Amino acid sequence: MPTTQQSPIHIWAPELSEGSGGIQALSRSYVSALRAALPGRSITVFIKNDQLGAHDPLLNLGITFRSVSHWPPILRTLALTLIGIYYGLKESPALALTMHLHFLPPLILLQKLQRTKVACVLHGIEVWQAKGRIRVESLRHADLLIAVSQYTAEVTAEKHQVAPSSISIISNTFNEERYTVGPKPGALLAHYDLQPDQPVLLTISRLAMSERYKGHERVLESLPEVRKHFPKVRYLIGGTGDYSANLRSRAEELGVSDLVTFTGFIPNEELCAHYQLCDIFVMPSQKEGFGIVFLEAMACGKPVIAGNLDGSVDALDGGRLGVLVNPNESEEIQQAVISLLERSHPNRLLFDPTALHQEVVKTFGPEAFNRRVKEAFTPLLRAAGEPALDSPITALNGLSAESPTPRLRIVVLTQLTSPYQVEFFNAFTDLNECELTVIYLTSQDRSRKWKLEDIRHNHIILSQTPELKDEATRLLLTADITVFNYYTDLFALHALSRRARTGKPWVFWGERPGFLQIGPPSLWFRRLVLHSLHQSSVPIWGVGQFGIEGYRSEFGKEHPYSNMPYFSDLGRFLEIKPNEKPGRPRTLLYSGVLSKRKGADLLAKAFAKIAEEDSTVRLCIVGDGPEKSAMETTLASCSDRVEWAGFQDWQDLPRFYSKGDIFCFPSRYDGWGLALVEALASGLPAIATDQTGSAIDLISHGHNGWLVKADDLNALVIAIRDALSVPADPFSEMKAAARQSVKDQSVKEGARKFITEARNAVEQWMRA
Repeated sequence: MPTTQQSPIHIWAPELSEGSGGIQALSRSYVSALRAALPGRSITVFIKNDQLGAHDPLLNLGITFRSVSHWPPILRTLALTLIGIYYGLKESPALALTMHLHFLPPLILLQKLQRTKVACVLHGIEVWQAKGRIRVESLRHADLLIAVSQYTAEVTAEKHQVAPSSISIISNTFNEERYTVGPKPGALLAHYDLQPDQPVLLTISRLAMSERYKGHERVLESLPEVRKHFPKVRYLIGGTGDYSANLRSRAEELGVSDLVTFTGFIPNEELCAHYQLCDIFVMPSQKEGFGIVFLEAMACGKPVIAGNLDGSVDALDGGRLGVLVNPNESEEIQQAVISLLERSHPNRLLFDPTALHQEVVKTFGPEAFNRRVKEAFTPLLRAAGEPALDSPITALNGLSAESPTPRLRIVVLTQLTSPYQVEFFNAFTDLNECELTVIYLTSQDRSRKWKLEDIRHNHIILSQTPELKDEATRLLLTADITVFNYYTDLFALHALSRRARTGKPWVFWGERPGFLQIGPPSLWFRRLVLHSLHQSSVPIWGVGQFGIEGYRSEFGKEHPYSNMPYFSDLGRFLEIKPNEKPGRPRTLLYSGVLSKRKGADLLAKAFAKIAEEDSTVRLCIVGDGPEKSAMETTLASCSDRVEWAGFQDWQDLPRFYSKGDIFCFPSRYDGWGLALVEALASGLPAIATDQTGSAIDLISHGHNGWLVKADDLNALVIAIRDALSVPADPFSEMKAAARQSVKDQSVKEGARKFITEARNAVEQWMRA
């Protein structure tokens, strides 16, 4: 039987950035909950109005995000619809979830075309005020409607003639780590000129004319009576909007403007402190779909007063976690405020902040929310012919020889989210020929300042989400084929050993073994930690012939060996126009870490010597590192001909490669060396060493560059002299030859080669 292919999940959301609003916060919760329920599933989120920040934690969940926020606002809905439908038709998702009713009609179209199961989250007023036959009719055709409260469900069913049985209720959730019990913050007490024992009421919401139902005016009307009992009471109104002027006028009419402070917009990172500042959070709304602010305030241990006519009832768990009042009665509001400030209210839970926090977490926290999401979507996916959400991803199960190109589930364990790794594995997503998940051990490299690239493939970064180690292990053990690209880590070693014991196919992929582990201790160490590799005949993918020779020497001829180098997006380097102006001085270019391993010291010494002989030669150094200071000293005599470009972001490298004529890469040891490949693609003949993987594979001495002995200063100087002395026409031919030598090194070709080798490995395993 071939491997069962699980279809992807699509989510459509208006906004998703952190701290931007209630619907956005709930959308984030659904994204996280579905990832937790479907850890190995491909998930794509289509976003209309914003995009995630560079450090947003959602980026670490192995999810693809496609935003149209760069489009003009008037075109975003159309753009999102077209892009979402395009990928819906292309990928045939098992489930499409929209976080807003506005996007439901195009998903119903997708439902009819692809039989995709469609679900929609209903928040409140957007459903109650829904108009237009198409939008209302789409409610009746959705496979699952999810209301945030009983009130929202009842209004939807009654107003739009939707069968109540088609609506599930999943209450909102909140970030339990962000909202905690604590004392009144001193900084805010000083900011608002308050005393620690001064009673503070708080409301936080948008102050929009369209949302006048929040109950601010009823609270203002209660203040004269509350003041009689608590003369120092203060009412803080958080938020901005066109309704604030009306509220200011109303406060003046009631003679309580001296008790009211309009805080303006409260940033997300300051919300917890404001909840901790207040004694009561009060928002007696009449048309609240649910009210996440209630949960946040209660999680900070604060009593809440809310209306009893809308979804607020669900947020307060029917009054168990707070005080419900008639939002049209100011007298009820004032009595509730007074009883809470006097601590005479019969619900004693409201006066125990820690217990209140625990109860709201238990009832509405992420764990409870994730469980409800799982329960709601499991029947839907089963109806679509998908396995239950809690079932493991289907492992290899007797792939048939009659199916030579099955869609494999490949899991790769590697060290680092370098730009090169990310773009290479992103290419798998573009080919759409297999399911790929990459387990990255870390996103940090102290020697480099790389920015985290847009990761479009399924992935886990264990240094950022250590709680997903068990899930990462499960993926590594259940994949159709697992590729290990790193082993000097306890997690990696443990996973490699366990995968080997499963009897399922796996591959070891690495650079030449033994660097910086010289002699017998090195061999003994690898024999111990790579015992599973020594005792098997699994394929070994060497990074270049340099890597293959090293592994064959150490691990013998029993393993099938393949050349699987590292690949880069060479398109941007191939576009560089070579510098061929007659008579111009030639410039040597170096790009990489300034370290002894990379031969940075040799480069400085060689150029200083050449500069004494040739006053026209130039040197451009791109990079930074521990050898820079020593290099500056060595190059002091010719410093006027040296450009120190410093570290450059990966995306900016082509601009500097265009400055060079000859690439100089005198590395003492380099398992591969993508900088050299990029230089050749830029049309730069290269000087490199016989201990550099890419140079061994790609440099033809005298044809597209010069191959010299590593750690040999004299050989390096001679090669530079030769490069500078080549006449213009032969040098142009060398430039063309440099580009021709990397014609098969594009990242797209690399992705195809990787998939082919993975399929070959599975077929070899089946025949064994």
